[in-house]
Amino acid sequence: MFCLSDFKQLNFFDQVSELNTLSFQKPVKFVELLKEHFDLKAFIPESFSKNYYSSLGSDRDYQLHSVLAAFFIMHIFNIPTTTLLCIFLSFSTYLQDFYQFTDKIPDETFFSRFKTSFENDIAIMFESMIPHILDICSQIDNNLPQGSPHKGFSTSVIYDTSGLKPKVKENNPKTLVSQINKQKAFAKTINNEKFNPYAAAYKNMPKQAECNPDIKLDFVNGHFGYFYKFGILTNGLGIPLRLHFFDDAFYSSVKVDFDTPQDQKYAFDNASLKPVLKPFLESFPNHGFNTFLGDSEFDSYDNYGFLKSLNFEKVLIPINPRNSKKPDTTSIIKVNHEGTPLCPLTGEEFLPDGSCKGKKRSFRLKYICCKSKRINGKLICQCQTPCRRTKSTVTVYKYPHKDFRLYPGIQRCSKDWDSKYKTRAVIERSIASLKKNPSIEAPRTVNTASMRSDLYLAGISKLITVLLAYSINKPQYICSIRKIMRLVA
Repeated sequence: MFCLSDFKQLNFFDQVSELNTLSFQKPVKFVELLKEHFDLKAFIPESFSKNYYSSLGSDRDYQLHSVLAAFFIMHIFNIPTTTLLCIFLSFSTYLQDFYQFTDKIPDETFFSRFKTSFENDIAIMFESMIPHILDICSQIDNNLPQGSPHKGFSTSVIYDTSGLKPKVKENNPKTLVSQINKQKAFAKTINNEKFNPYAAAYKNMPKQAECNPDIKLDFVNGHFGYFYKFGILTNGLGIPLRLHFFDDAFYSSVKVDFDTPQDQKYAFDNASLKPVLKPFLESFPNHGFNTFLGDSEFDSYDNYGFLKSLNFEKVLIPINPRNSKKPDTTSIIKVNHEGTPLCPLTGEEFLPDGSCKGKKRSFRLKYICCKSKRINGKLICQCQTPCRRTKSTVTVYKYPHKDFRLYPGIQRCSKDWDSKYKTRAVIERSIASLKKNPSIEAPRTVNTASMRSDLYLAGISKLITVLLAYSINKPQYICSIRKIMRLVA
């Protein structure tokens, strides 16, 4: 539950080791490919240009597209810090020409001020690129054959939460260890075997970092710490479509005292779905998203009702047992927490057998006895003590319109469910890809504006990958910048 790993102290040689792969990636050829097939100026919003040049006008030392290009190359090649970026700029005349830094190059303080001063404009630029990305994904989907396993991925929405973990004193392992030791000492004095010193340590830890109240105690990536938390939406291809940071207004809307960090994560994650998903779908009402995927933290009747109101046809969220009602004990055929009928004799789960809809009959899901086998095209029950007299097999029907949570447009535990739910893993890979740059994985600043800018810049670099792969007619590489680099190496 606790993460006690030490922070690694980086020096110049450690930073250079992060870039060893550049020697075989042929970065010059890749930069030339980027220069030929991607017009950065066309994607800079007019409002961004006005804000950037409003104070100094044409007297700006550096052009806006030049500064942004430097940031994007930094995130594409995972350059750890702006300090190292400035070093490369100082020694590389090729990069100076590419960025059009004629007289002088920016220093580290300029890059830092740029991120804090124009973080809203960077976010707007990310959002303005999404319509182009959605069009590309739709065209790719339309060109896929009907039997393709990737068909329909552009109409799927996947949601998850994560967080940036800056180096605040509360994240120091010594702080956690000292609090745990205090609770262990207290446990010895009261001589209570049921006392949990780890849970007590969590309860006594401050709920936010002293240096910045936006960095809050939360449960992320399997351990609790102090994070600047955000929600992310992707499509079925893993392309980031929306980034949303949680502010004080969101946290104050969930006023609950939690006993464990897992309870806190469930409550906040569950409440975060609506403020992230609804504005996104309102921005693209005609795109036709029809499938939603998420993990069990988003399982609640409120969320299912919300998703149904948004006209999602299929919702793939595993049932969370903590949010399940007790099974009905009055019915002969009982169901488990996932809505699957159970054998009244052994308690084994019935097998999903698709759906059916007869004339003047409601749509229903079909389940058959777990001991059934198909012989010569007919289902035969091979149970020695059948619970019902029948020539074929015991069949149970469930009507999904009565409970969208248990029957969310697709049968739980079916092969179709298992096949489609595997798609959810792409959002984990997308988050890992965003955090690959050390400036996002372990931010060296406590300024949340700078952290937001870094994440949006990393997100834009992923969208540039999509645009570049599509423009060179390699749609299979829209999620892998490294494969494009190998292509030109």
